[in-house]
Amino acid sequence: MRTLSRNGDLCIIGTLCRVLVMPNVPPTPSPVHPVLGALPTPPPAGQARLIERAYTVAAYWHRGQTRRNGDPYITHPLAVAAILAGLDMDHEVLCAALLHDVLDDTACPPAQIAAEFGSGVLALLNRLTLIDDPARRPDGWANATDARVLALKLADRLHNQRTLAFLPPAKQRVKSRESLEVFVPIARRLGMEGVGRELEELATATVLTLDRLGEDGGVPARARRGARDGAGMTFRALSLAATLLPAASRARWLEEWHADLHALPTRRARLRHTAHLIAAMPRISHTLRHPR
Repeated sequence: MRTLSRNGDLCIIGTLCRVLVMPNVPPTPSPVHPVLGALPTPPPAGQARLIERAYTVAAYWHRGQTRRNGDPYITHPLAVAAILAGLDMDHEVLCAALLHDVLDDTACPPAQIAAEFGSGVLALLNRLTLIDDPARRPDGWANATDARVLALKLADRLHNQRTLAFLPPAKQRVKSRESLEVFVPIARRLGMEGVGRELEELATATVLTLDRLGEDGGVPARARRGARDGAGMTFRALSLAATLLPAASRARWLEEWHADLHALPTRRARLRHTAHLIAAMPRISHTLRHPR
């Protein structure tokens, strides 16, 4: 019988010890897990690799860029792709979603997109660019544009609407009215009921909030008069934190909280009350979204 050397014995013993003693560490999820995991059925391996490559290319070209809320820019195309994956869109649309801003916002050459992802993905991106700018949209574009391109635009607008609070108030109003007047009807026509419903709720809540609280970032006139003693600043902070709340009830809560802040006598009291509300915001949001 063949015997192992002492070194061989030690090697086997060491391996067994690692297997028995080492904790069972779960593997690190793929960066595109939010996209692939949202698909009703897993895509073929080749398509999954292409989607992962689209993320890698987008992350490279968007490196160093951030959203207005401070998040890395790549979080936006990733969220857009996840919305479309939940609608079971094909892999070309998902690749285009991940890459949808690289041609306009980076130096990525169109030839690279065509070479790596095919002419179909590049065509989707070029058609999306045509309808991105309202001033450049051709007559009848909503009916003439490929449904997949419209789906891309709707998912892009939905995620932007979710994070609209970080834009200047005037731009919030323009974008929200466009969502209500242009994109909600398109979503309904395409049968994207969930997207259309959420877009309508978010846009309506934004417009109502701006109507009730003023055009200067959500601070009413009486709060502007008290800006020197901190009322305006505390309400701005509270408005940002309130983006955690359901869109349908956000305006009502903000209106109540503004009245509370205005009634407090000192800047210190307002700051303390605001800090308490911000700390409680996740719990309030959970209660509103999951009532017993």
